[in-house]
Amino acid sequence: MRVAVPSDGGFDGKAVPFDASEGIAIAEVGPDGVREIKVIKPGDNVAEELKREGVELVLTPEISEELALKFAKLGIRVLTGVSGKVKDVMMLALKGTVKRAFKAGLDMARMGKDVMTRKL
Repeated sequence: MRVAVPSDGGFDGKAVPFDASEGIAIAEVGPDGVREIKVIKPGDNVAEELKREGVELVLTPEISEELALKFAKLGIRVLTGVSGKVKDVMMLALKGTVKRAFKAGLDMARMGKDVMTRKL
C-alpha cells in the first residue's frame, strides 16, 4: 500500500498538517517493511498529485474538511491524529495499527457525502 505523510523535512522530518508541509513523503508499506519512494513538493492540487502517485492512505496530524473531501472523492483514505517522525508514523501502517483503526471505526467523522477520516 502506498502511504503519504506531509512533512517538515522529508522522511527525516516530522509529520505536519498539509498547510505547514515542506514536502510529502511517499512510501510503499508492506510485509517487507517501509520502502521509501520519494518526496514531492505539495502543489495546488495535492489530492490529484497523490492519486497520480498511487497513494491509498494519507497519515496526518490534522486536515481541513475541504482537503478531506477531495481525498475522499478520489478514494484516498485519511487517518488523522498521528504525530512524530515520518518514519515512525509510517510504521503505524506497517504494524497494522492503521488497519485496526479503520476496522474498529475509531472516532469516525462524517463530513459531506462519504468523507470519512479516522483519528488514531
